[in-house]
Amino acid sequence: MADDEVTPEQLAAIAAENEEPEPVNYRPPAQKTVKEIHELDKEDESLRKYKEALLGPGVSEAGNSH
Repeated sequence: MADDEVTPEQLAAIAAENEEPEPVNYRPPAQKTVKEIHELDKEDESLRKYKEALLGPGVSEAGNSH
């Protein structure tokens, strides 16, 4: 059974052979204020409730006071 085991050196060599750098194509979206997020899709009731659950109730009112 010991003959079937792979040594740490062999594992490192296998990993080095299989390692391919992945291109980074991700570009984060522009930052938005909490008020802007609340204003998006405000006619969609389910999204409004979801955003309220994530961001907290009354956040848009607080954002309007500034």
